[in-house]
Amino acid sequence: MSSVIRTSLLSALLFGAVAFGQAAEEGKGLGDGHDGNRASITHLIELFDENDVQIKETDRQPRPVSMRVTCGKCHDYDTIATGWHFHSGSTNVLSGRVGEPWMLTDNRIRTQIPISDRGWKGTYKPSDIDLTAWKFLKKFSSHHPGGGYGEVEPSDEEEDGESPVFLRSQISGKYEINCLACHHADRKHNQSDAALEAAKQNYRWAATVSSGLATVNGNASELEDIYDPEFDGQKIITHYDKSRFNSENKVFLDIVRKPPSNRCYFCHSTQDLQTPGKDEWVHNEDIHITSGMSCADCHRNGADHMISRGDIEPSTKPHGSEEYLKAYDPKKVASYSCQGCHMGNANADDRATRMGGHLGAPVPEHKGIPPVHFEKLSCTACHSGRLPATKTGRVRTARMHKLGRHGPHGRVQPQLPHVVTPVFARMANGKIGPHNMIWPSFWGTQTNGVVRPLASELVRELAPEELGLDIEEPDRVNDWIELKEEQIGGVLKAIAKLNEKREEGQPELAPVYVAGGQLYRLSSNGVVVSETHEVGEPYKWPIAHDVRPAAQSLGSNGRCADCHDKNAPLIFGQVEVDTPLNPAEIQTVAMTRFGGLDEGYYQMFAFTFLFRPWLKGVVIVASVLLGLVLLLFALKGLDVVVRAAANKAADEE
Repeated sequence: MSSVIRTSLLSALLFGAVAFGQAAEEGKGLGDGHDGNRASITHLIELFDENDVQIKETDRQPRPVSMRVTCGKCHDYDTIATGWHFHSGSTNVLSGRVGEPWMLTDNRIRTQIPISDRGWKGTYKPSDIDLTAWKFLKKFSSHHPGGGYGEVEPSDEEEDGESPVFLRSQISGKYEINCLACHHADRKHNQSDAALEAAKQNYRWAATVSSGLATVNGNASELEDIYDPEFDGQKIITHYDKSRFNSENKVFLDIVRKPPSNRCYFCHSTQDLQTPGKDEWVHNEDIHITSGMSCADCHRNGADHMISRGDIEPSTKPHGSEEYLKAYDPKKVASYSCQGCHMGNANADDRATRMGGHLGAPVPEHKGIPPVHFEKLSCTACHSGRLPATKTGRVRTARMHKLGRHGPHGRVQPQLPHVVTPVFARMANGKIGPHNMIWPSFWGTQTNGVVRPLASELVRELAPEELGLDIEEPDRVNDWIELKEEQIGGVLKAIAKLNEKREEGQPELAPVYVAGGQLYRLSSNGVVVSETHEVGEPYKWPIAHDVRPAAQSLGSNGRCADCHDKNAPLIFGQVEVDTPLNPAEIQTVAMTRFGGLDEGYYQMFAFTFLFRPWLKGVVIVASVLLGLVLLLFALKGLDVVVRAAANKAADEE
């Protein structure tokens, strides 16, 4: 009997090894494949530190968990690191459609600069403004998922103030991808704690603390550059919750394959400032979420974590990269777009996807809406974001305004940048859709027609008096510290002194300031002049959420006036201009500027809608009269036929 049991066990192990081997081959990691069972795998696992040493309950001076090592036992960490959230700072940064940038805001020098590695028009790469990986983390790590810049080795020459960054990074550790930030279903997980540890430069501890595995005492940012735990003793101490360890020193982590929406919200929340404070309880979630769906139902990915973004349009390169197309066939990804879910994807290979109704989505009828609307407008134009008003409003986003940092580090949240919304503008596919928008402002130089922003630290160093940096509590107007035109002149003259340090043969640098869509420069006689310049154009990115129910969409129930009234905000609304110059004044531009629409034509077109109710009445009356006339002629014709038949019958008799 024992030999039979041994044989059975051996067969089972071999079968399991084959199954896992196939999964590993497909996903390049033991846990990255899928054997067909939809149940989540129970993660009762051993924890490892960055030196690949197992963490045990009995450790006297335990180190924090390394996601690279612990998760990398079963998952291909390096493949995951190429994913959409994590590859910033690498050499393989994909562009994709435009999205929300990082915002480098410094109100003391009146700047807000959109930052992105993806090369989106209107954004600047961190390297353009001397923002190294270390500086990037100091600015944005509170809402950074780890990886990318978090694992870039600093150069030996880089300094943070007077401190060598290389030494600081040895104390803080690498900010590895925080796998649990997305895949941990445990309600004890607190991503705000990761933000707090990042603020202390305790990067290697962020995932351990936020997951609830341990608490940490100590602050890496306060330690001396030459601190060495081997000689100076542990000054950042990790206290594990020993009740989490079983007798085999394994820990249960409630990890799920599909991230809960609550995990997405920490970085992807938007606060509507139309109803702040006491009225936030009236705000509704996206209709998909309230219907029981999750973010990951539409935003899917494989082992490489190249998350689909649901923006597929009739383009051969929906995300602007051959690499993305190799991994994600547009025919499949399109199934999770608005049209793919609700109306089907005619180009799909399988019949079910061509039919529509994906994930139980209702198929819209759009009764009475002419097809031209779907050629000129995106689905989101009518269904997404806040309802348009006469003048645009504002929102705050989690990443730009550090939302979600609960506790002592979250009491004061920045109000800048001002995110203006909704702006109905042309999208890359030519359709009009709603956007969030920010007006860039920065000090820079212009050489051969090319404008480049200057690093904030350099501007502070060049013109501290002109910018009023010596004033401890300057007055704020509309959240801005007001900037006067004479101040602009003083700062530009200070920046012009950079030409004294340029090497022989280098072109002269013309100092400029960009704000409110204008470029300010010094004339030949030293007077500040301004002009409209494309570098001052606002940066905007499409809104997809929050999706409103059909009854709250524009034009529903025959409300043509939502868009075709002479005051309809979708076309004739006013867009706020955000600038530190005269911030107390209301400055706006017409919505038609961003949609590329002829205001006069649409005013005349809207004028016709004043008479459409009359026209409908006239058409109805005319139709009734025409019907009566036709009926009269029909009756007369019938009378002729009857008389003819009667006469014929009489003749035959």
